[in-house]
Amino acid sequence: MTRKHIIAAFLLFVALTLAIAGMGYRAKTDVEAVVTDQFNQQQLLLAQMIAENIGDHFAFLRTCLESLSLMWREQVASDGRPWLAMPAYYSIFAEWNVAALGVVPPGGGEPVFSDASGQTVAAQGLCPQACREAFSKPARLGHSSLGRVFSPATGPFAGRQLIVMTMPLADDMGRVGGLVLVIDARAVAGRYAHNVRSGETGYAWVLDDAGVFLDHHEAEFIGRESLAVRRQRDPNIDWSRLEWLIEKRVLTGQRGMDWYFSGWHRGSIGLVKKFVAFCPAPLAGSEDPANRWAVALAAPEDEVQGLIGRLLVREWAIVGLFELVVFGMFVAAVHLALRWSRALKQECDKTGRELLGTQEKLIRSARFAAIGEAAARLSHEIKNPLMLMGGFANQVRRHLPADGADAEKLGIIESEAKRLETLLTEVRDFTRPAPPQIAPHDLGATVRESLAIMTDAMASRGITVATDLGPGLEAVPHDAARIKQVLLNLLKNAAEAMEGGGTITLTTAVARGKACLTVADTGGGIPEDVRGRVFDPFCTTKESGTGLGLAVCQRIVEDHHGDIRFTTSPAGTTFFVELPLR
Repeated sequence: MTRKHIIAAFLLFVALTLAIAGMGYRAKTDVEAVVTDQFNQQQLLLAQMIAENIGDHFAFLRTCLESLSLMWREQVASDGRPWLAMPAYYSIFAEWNVAALGVVPPGGGEPVFSDASGQTVAAQGLCPQACREAFSKPARLGHSSLGRVFSPATGPFAGRQLIVMTMPLADDMGRVGGLVLVIDARAVAGRYAHNVRSGETGYAWVLDDAGVFLDHHEAEFIGRESLAVRRQRDPNIDWSRLEWLIEKRVLTGQRGMDWYFSGWHRGSIGLVKKFVAFCPAPLAGSEDPANRWAVALAAPEDEVQGLIGRLLVREWAIVGLFELVVFGMFVAAVHLALRWSRALKQECDKTGRELLGTQEKLIRSARFAAIGEAAARLSHEIKNPLMLMGGFANQVRRHLPADGADAEKLGIIESEAKRLETLLTEVRDFTRPAPPQIAPHDLGATVRESLAIMTDAMASRGITVATDLGPGLEAVPHDAARIKQVLLNLLKNAAEAMEGGGTITLTTAVARGKACLTVADTGGGIPEDVRGRVFDPFCTTKESGTGLGLAVCQRIVEDHHGDIRFTTSPAGTTFFVELPLR
């Protein structure tokens, strides 16, 4: 797989991810609309439930008032209470948030009030103008009517939000009197709305027909005009939308859903957008349609978005997991393809190197064969005459004065003949070597014997030899004589590379299943133009060298199935010889 294919696949994956993200965003918008509508519908149902409960509460009190009207004509009861024996009703009225019970005697007059425990209380402030009109100008005898919420300034219930339910009655003589229930409006509203929650943090609030809070989550708001108390708490917020909402929709008896901005929510300060559902709670029925309360439930938009968010998080988690699996499989496929490609390339490179090495060996073998044939003919044609010339020159030189010019010339002839004879011997050994006698030997001993041979020559040149012979070399398969020849050649070359003296470091170790010998010198290094040919026959940088030393070393090491290589720099040259342990 090429880089072009990888880039194309990656771009395709990115495009697919963006397409899925776009569809996910559109789905999020649709889900938000659906969930928001359903949430508001739920709030509206809760508001209707509260409104119905409030209506049922007053309907029950009407029924109770009708039951009491049957006993209104009776005189003083056996316990001395005026006009009506009411103790049996006290517990019921106390449970149903009746603050006081009042009896207006026939013919009018001030009503007599008893609180929910049956104790007589002062009538001051408990019968407002609407209550007095109900008995002075009765519209319908025997029918109950409900007044508006009021808060007496004086009397036993000063400051409380109350509402009166009246029932005018007449005796046999036509004298008008009746019954009065003083109901705690705040308690009724709180009874059905205060603990209702919309979602996790949404709450309900109840307004009377004048827009005053009868119940709210925040106690300081109860009994105060809804818009005024909000403006007082935070005058910096634009309350125009909420003002329109309350005046034009909520207090006009509409039923619906909307939204507004607030400056707080359950202790959290800051601009909050809230969804609100509202509906009317009719109290007086057709006799006074405007006498109604309003019930509303409000919840912050963030809470609804949070519900959607959790849903979308799960959806995106599934989509993301799927994408990760797909992407992971894609990456794994690309990784395996690239790994297989690299492995194939490495195998091809390895095979190529092996083929190149085989080719080099074949070329070297062909070269060796040619050299061997030439060496055989040279040895046959040259060696015997060369030995005769050297021998005759030696015999003649011994009969001449040692300091004569002729003796010197004959010495030169003799030394050159020996040098040529040595060259022919090395060529013969190189081209037609005897098979190595490989057997387990102590390689350390072989190294020490080689060093012993070269010790005096090294000392005479001012060369120091440092050794580090590691363990594990007691049974290394090798031909001791041949490996000793390799070490002698390497030590000799190292010594000749350091004309002014220096240090030769010889180390042995076992690593990677092989015995490793290292010969390092501190000479000037191998010239760059010669480095690629150091193992070629007759390649030399010395005037007196034959150029066969390293070629012979390579031949011997290869016969041991080992490897020889080198590194070189101006600081010196290091040769590495590796022999298999098996």
